[in-house]
Amino acid sequence: MPARIKGPSDHVVIVGAGLAGLSAALRLAGAGRKVTVVERESVPGGRNGLLQRGGYSFDTGPSVLTMPSLIESAFACVGEEMKDWLELMPLSPLYRAFYADGSSLDIHANTAQMESEIAEKISPTEAAGYARYVDFVTKLYKYEMNDFIDRNIDSPFNLLTPNLARLIALGGFRHLSPKVNQFLKDPRLQKVYSFQAMYA
Repeated sequence: MPARIKGPSDHVVIVGAGLAGLSAALRLAGAGRKVTVVERESVPGGRNGLLQRGGYSFDTGPSVLTMPSLIESAFACVGEEMKDWLELMPLSPLYRAFYADGSSLDIHANTAQMESEIAEKISPTEAAGYARYVDFVTKLYKYEMNDFIDRNIDSPFNLLTPNLARLIALGGFRHLSPKVNQFLKDPRLQKVYSFQAMYA
């Protein structure tokens, strides 16, 4: 029978070496805990993997890294710098969307490039809608990040900030798809800009 620990312990066992497990391990180790990470697969990464078939490479999980600062802060917890362990390489395009009608669309991180791609492949009207959509999600990010996403919420009262009213006014607590559809009318763009909500 395995040994059981009674009472508090400074030894933490983390099940799963995915991004969350590895981040938690770094943060706990940085706080002085002894950490053991167990993983069923032969490599760490969890859903963050690669499948290669027929000359193509497919991500098996997260496709776009939107907040590298979170990885940097996890490394900083143990006195390390991300750049000494990982080399992030920007991709252009980030990915290519293929549609049933045979068309395709390159997805770019740079908003000016993306606007140009949409104007060329779909229409200038849709490109203008994309620019308005970017303005909308930029405001959402501004109001959400500091007060909600990057903050410990110890009490419901911690949610009562001036940005809560701004988020409500923007529609920040509603489904994303109707907002996407408000700015983008082409079904191909609607799919590209609403599927990310699965990861939110």
